[in-house]
Amino acid sequence: MNDSAILHETRTRLRLAVARDADIDAAREYLRSLPGVREVRANPTLHCLVVQHDGAALTRAAVLQGLRGASAQSRRQRGAVFGDGLAKRAAWTPFALAAAVPVLPRSLRGGAALASIAARIATQPERLRRDAPAVLLDASSLIALAISGQPGSVSAAVLLRWVSELMSTRMVRQADDLLDHLVPQEAGKYSALRDGADASAWSWWPLRALRSGDRVRLFPGDVVPLDGCIVAGTCTLAPAAADHAARSVAPGDHVAAGERLSEGTVEMRAEADAASSRLERMRAHIRHAIGARDPIGRLASNIERLVSLPVTAAAIVYAFTGDAARAAGMLHADPKKGLDLAVPLAREAALYALARRGLLASGLEAVDRLAAAHTLVLQDTGVLATGRWTIESVRTADGGEPEPVRRWFAAWADTPVDVLDRASFPDLLVRQWIRHGALLRDGDRELHLASPARLQRVWGLHLPDRPEQLASESDAALRRELAVVAQGRVVARVVLMSPLRPAAIEQLKTLAWLGFKRIAIFVEGDGSPDDRGLRTDWLADAMRDGAPLVMVHSVLRDLLPPGSVSLTVMDADAGSHGVLLGDPLASLIVARQLAIIVQRRLRLHQAGAVAANAGVMVSGALQWAPPMVTVVLHHVFAIALLLDSLRVESLASAPLQRPSPVQGRSDTSARHQGTIHDELMGETA
Repeated sequence: MNDSAILHETRTRLRLAVARDADIDAAREYLRSLPGVREVRANPTLHCLVVQHDGAALTRAAVLQGLRGASAQSRRQRGAVFGDGLAKRAAWTPFALAAAVPVLPRSLRGGAALASIAARIATQPERLRRDAPAVLLDASSLIALAISGQPGSVSAAVLLRWVSELMSTRMVRQADDLLDHLVPQEAGKYSALRDGADASAWSWWPLRALRSGDRVRLFPGDVVPLDGCIVAGTCTLAPAAADHAARSVAPGDHVAAGERLSEGTVEMRAEADAASSRLERMRAHIRHAIGARDPIGRLASNIERLVSLPVTAAAIVYAFTGDAARAAGMLHADPKKGLDLAVPLAREAALYALARRGLLASGLEAVDRLAAAHTLVLQDTGVLATGRWTIESVRTADGGEPEPVRRWFAAWADTPVDVLDRASFPDLLVRQWIRHGALLRDGDRELHLASPARLQRVWGLHLPDRPEQLASESDAALRRELAVVAQGRVVARVVLMSPLRPAAIEQLKTLAWLGFKRIAIFVEGDGSPDDRGLRTDWLADAMRDGAPLVMVHSVLRDLLPPGSVSLTVMDADAGSHGVLLGDPLASLIVARQLAIIVQRRLRLHQAGAVAANAGVMVSGALQWAPPMVTVVLHHVFAIALLLDSLRVESLASAPLQRPSPVQGRSDTSARHQGTIHDELMGETA
């Protein structure tokens, strides 16, 4: 290997380019086995390896020699995959045979059409094993057309299906690349220091051995392996979605597993193991989204009733004229045929575009509901606010120093005391404190942490002068008050503050511009039955008009009315219709715009299919066009539908304009959107 293959090098780190024809996984495993190599990470997209080693010259030479040998071995093994290459070339055989049908002599067209059908079956062994009746039924209908003297119809049908499958394969490949970005692969080993160990005891630990309390050192390009708190250094984290900005973090800031460092070197203190990290929850979200995909047949609503149109028309034409060729041409004018190919492709393109712009959705049914909804429900914590809480004030009952209370909170939050002033606590932890409290033993004393509701329920105490839970636009923060109880009395009061997301008020106004006529904010309480009953009644009233409702939340999924859409933030558990990546309000705005565009385009597809095929049927019935022309027109329109479905993919990178005022809403009411949202922010449902 020459020096040009070394992309970057430090004393103990090599970034190496790998030949495109080399097996990068095999090279990684081989280099890991070399003495002196501490860690090897692979980037299949850039086709490079990052090797951490002990800095010895012999180790460096062994790494370069090993990578050269791995590349040569991959070249020798290319003959073993000749069968795979042959299979890929064979996949073009149906296309070549079908494309040749129109240019062959008339006597050979029928045989070429039958050969293209046989080739299509032969190149689909997996589908034949999985769904043999569907493959054989499709082949039987095409064979009947070829035998009846319509090889051109067979050629068009085979070409159309081949183009559709080619486009779908491309969409799947792009979706895989996107998932690699959303759910990156952690490194095999990380530089870590056990809690309480001497500073000289840094060593390389496998990911599965890392645990809460460990200090982990991260470098540019590394994937954060565990949820934790930055304790040293600064860095920039790559954005979660295409429209989002990079995030800078400093000591005291929290990072989540799966985030990637683009610049800087930091040390973090792990707060959870890998099994309970946000990256693992994100993997669960993706598994749920893939497993919950809606069936194809439900995407084109009410289109099944149109199947009877060509059948009825063909029967009438044959009854009155006795012209079998003309009746057969009528049967081809089925508005559902083109949609059967176009709608699945539009679905994959739409879901890919949405995921690129910040919404990982389970299917087009959720997208359709998102576009049609008039009511939006937002949870205050984690959605309207950032989901991170800091200590705003500490008051002791006797007016003493707050340092003991800060030390107690550091223990409850499992956070070092020296970064407590800059540290923030996640929603999940604060929610646990509010609903269930916390216990700490300090010498002979038992210290309890309790919310005002729990304080009154358990100890019969109450806190006077309770601060407002929801902030005004000028304050721009949420607050929760907690009491520290020792020996049956309140010894301290602590106010936690969570700032609203940047531009949250403007984002609410934009959502109103996008057609949400009713926006409510549910204040997360302590989970009491009274709160649940009030919210259930409010949601029932909001659903009276029959329109779907959109709920953006992290823990309110059980309140969702039937027929509505549940969207969660990345830190929530899996099980909803979609996950909003990054800033949930910014992602929701873009998702709402894209959902409206996709819904409109699919409805145009359905209307166009009905209109075009009705025209084809009329022209065939009145003999304005011969049967073959009718068939060609039908397939040309199906191809146009297919290509237009592929255009949905362009929404993934197209700039979206700020929406214009909602139809029917006056400019005066638009100018007063801020007042409307100020009132909504005080609504607790």
